[in-house]
Amino acid sequence: MKRKMRFTLGQKIVVMILAMSIILSATALFVSYRTYQRRTTAFYEQLGHNVVATLASQLDPDELDHYYKTLEMDERYYKIQDFIMDLVESNNVQYLYVVRPNGQGVTFLFDSDMEAGENGDYFSGGYCALGTYMELFGAFADNLDKFLDGEEVEPIVQRDPSYGMLMTTAIPVCHEDGKMAGYVMADISMKEVVREQQTFLLQAGALLTVLTVGFVVLYLLLIQRSFIRPIRQLTEAAQGYEGGENKKAFSAVKIRSNDELKSLSDAFRMMLVEIDLNNMEQKELAVREQQLESELQLANELNVSMLPQELPQREGGYPFAIRGRIYQGHELSCCFYDYFLLDEERLCVLVGEVEGGGIPQVLYTVMAQATIKSQMRSGLSLVEAMTAANQQLHEMSDELCLHALVGVLNGATGQFSCINAGQRDPLLMRSQDRYNWVKTLSYAPLGQSENVVYQVLNLELRQGDRMLFHTKGLDDIQGRDGRNFADDRLRLTLNENSSRQAELEQQLQMVSDAGGVYAAKTDEIDGYVLLALEYRRQDRAQAHCVVTPDTAGSARLAEFLRGQLEANQIEGRQMATLLVLADELFNLCCHQTDPDSRMMAECAIPPGEGLAILRLKGDFGGHSPLEHPKGEAAEHAVAFLERQCEHILFEQIGSADTVTAVRRLETQDAQTAEREQGV
Repeated sequence: MKRKMRFTLGQKIVVMILAMSIILSATALFVSYRTYQRRTTAFYEQLGHNVVATLASQLDPDELDHYYKTLEMDERYYKIQDFIMDLVESNNVQYLYVVRPNGQGVTFLFDSDMEAGENGDYFSGGYCALGTYMELFGAFADNLDKFLDGEEVEPIVQRDPSYGMLMTTAIPVCHEDGKMAGYVMADISMKEVVREQQTFLLQAGALLTVLTVGFVVLYLLLIQRSFIRPIRQLTEAAQGYEGGENKKAFSAVKIRSNDELKSLSDAFRMMLVEIDLNNMEQKELAVREQQLESELQLANELNVSMLPQELPQREGGYPFAIRGRIYQGHELSCCFYDYFLLDEERLCVLVGEVEGGGIPQVLYTVMAQATIKSQMRSGLSLVEAMTAANQQLHEMSDELCLHALVGVLNGATGQFSCINAGQRDPLLMRSQDRYNWVKTLSYAPLGQSENVVYQVLNLELRQGDRMLFHTKGLDDIQGRDGRNFADDRLRLTLNENSSRQAELEQQLQMVSDAGGVYAAKTDEIDGYVLLALEYRRQDRAQAHCVVTPDTAGSARLAEFLRGQLEANQIEGRQMATLLVLADELFNLCCHQTDPDSRMMAECAIPPGEGLAILRLKGDFGGHSPLEHPKGEAAEHAVAFLERQCEHILFEQIGSADTVTAVRRLETQDAQTAEREQGV
């Protein structure tokens, strides 16, 4: 679509050339005028200096003192006066005179303007006769101190009310001791000088104007022919292109100059070819994108169908908790997680990934997941099931393979067995401690090699132990320094107090958010899965629970302790004392922790030792809750704890504070607990 141009390129160039020419001409005129002015001024300054220097060389300071004091003229005076008149006539000087500075002005001793009186002397005639006094004004008055001291004075140019613009050159006549006897001054009229300068300015300006106009006209004709006209042709051809039609317009453009304009014309023609090719590529790309979108939609539907179903409800719940999370990256990824029951006590967990992102990889992922589930549910051992799945997947495809980690948790015993087939190592946290890598034996991915001999890694999990499984997409997130997330930030994120104390689903969200923040470019994060497993079966010899520092946490702590004590056959007064002891210790800890934080309460009754051990772990600010109690109630609580406990220990390990209270059980209770535990 053509739009009316407010200013054409030719008009802009004309304005630019005119402005540049005017600026250059004005600059040249100013510089030449100033140069001429300085030279003419210097010439007349030198002329005046030569005249006054010549006269000064003929004057005797003592004679000047005599004439100044006596105001009497003699034969010598008349000779000097005649010499002054000759200098004026021969040197084009308007006035030449000798003065004696005194007071606020000068006294004239000689003056070329003097005229003889009726009696033949100079005293009675002329404007500035011998002894005439005149006050100084203007620049002369400004230099009065220099005149009185007999110093050199620069030529003075100023306008005289009677004589017009004059330039005055002065040289002092001094005694041998430097005392001033008078000044020789010459006045040169500047009227002619100014007139000459004005004439030069007009002539130079006229010459520069003629040259500038001629240059501008010639340059504009050249620009019009060599620049404006070819650009106009290219513009009209481009405007007539109309989105692919009228391509012949560019063929009519003929630019014979071997310069950038010809290159531009050739570039336009090449652009037409590239536009045609690009249009074809865009059509092909649109078809591919539509196909990819369909594939991505199908893959997402398959991924959703591959997610595990909720475990069936069971009375009393399960001795474990498990949560998973999948992150879909900017491209199609074939990673998944799964968990399912093998029987009433055993849980199978699985994380896997097939490299690549096409439909074949997605279909292979679905079949690989189904194959593993089928083999694990067949009653085979973990090693036998993995061996059978590997052979079956190898027969299914020679090009694709599955990176997988398969594990089995026995909920009754806490034993966890796993085989790692090319997947990332998991992380393990022992009972609210710190996460550390589990070094597994990593075998070839499933389906890559037919004959693989697997070995099982066995772990004993206790209450509160957690495991985190993940795929390589999380590990490979790169930060701004080029380091991977797994090498730099994964363990730090998991080992933060808020992460360790959070529920599994919240913890996975924290890890995923930390990966997004760490990434240098979030749109380059590949897809990955996270799977968290926590073992929760309690042991009557040692168990723990997580509580909040409020009334709900106090009730949860009492319920937990009552269950542990009942499991160890500790009842009656002994149970009541331990419950009160725990409540007092809990209240003291609540005063030193954040209301939004959490604490872990642990109860241990070692078999055969006759001891009950209560621990509270949390962030207590690095100080024991029993030190410096505030208030009478707190002081009574501390005193009660010290009486009822065999000893109380406070420890600070990193950012976690621990208070341990140990109470010895009564003999009968201790024996009952020992008998019940089979010791």
